[in-house]
Amino acid sequence: MIRIQDLTMSYETGSTRYDALRDINLELAAGETCAIIGPSGCGKSTLLKILAGIITDFTGTVAINEQPVRPKQQIIGFIPQNYGLLPWKNVYENICLGFKIKHKKQDEYETDLNSLVQLLGLGGLEARYPGELSGGQQQRVALARAFLLKPDLLLMDEPFSALDAMTREEIQNVFLHVWRKHSVSTILVTHHMEEAVYLGRKIVIMAAAPGKISQIVDNPLFGVDGVRDNKDFFQLCVALRKMIKEDWSK
Repeated sequence: MIRIQDLTMSYETGSTRYDALRDINLELAAGETCAIIGPSGCGKSTLLKILAGIITDFTGTVAINEQPVRPKQQIIGFIPQNYGLLPWKNVYENICLGFKIKHKKQDEYETDLNSLVQLLGLGGLEARYPGELSGGQQQRVALARAFLLKPDLLLMDEPFSALDAMTREEIQNVFLHVWRKHSVSTILVTHHMEEAVYLGRKIVIMAAAPGKISQIVDNPLFGVDGVRDNKDFFQLCVALRKMIKEDWSK
């Protein structure tokens, strides 16, 4: 479980202090997905950095499985917009990188690695380098690396934004396919309404700076087969857009 209680995080610029996040409260059940939508500058990336243990100067409580965030003791996966692949390492080496950092032995993950390579359609690409891959293939490598770690929490910062529309939908399907097998607690930041509705069991709408949670929507369409072709999917996207437009115009 992920629990955030009364989280406030402030920056100082010269003699001025302002809140980047204010009074954030959110709970995410084990194995649940949460999509976060908000205007630029509302603190979405700051929230991810706090959950990743990168930012530690805040007030309130942030806990993973009832324990404070401690990256050295917990396993926290992170997929940034640019996928975070090392260009001088091949696909196999990039996928294994997290385990190498955690000082795990190869025989501890070899079976899972082979399974993920096949599941994500990366078979035969293991010796290639990121520069030799398409954007969709690079994203698959980033997903393989993240899921191989079996993280306590997976954080994704607009990971599909650089992909064209068709590839983005394909990789979203791939993500859900792998997620169903591993059920990793996932928090996804996105600017795409359809992506939020497709991938988020919870949808968090953030207000403009200082970043606050405006609304939390429990998504009844998450995981529904063929949901993109469902009129309810379209109607929910329209309703959320209206909700967001009204909220952000205040």
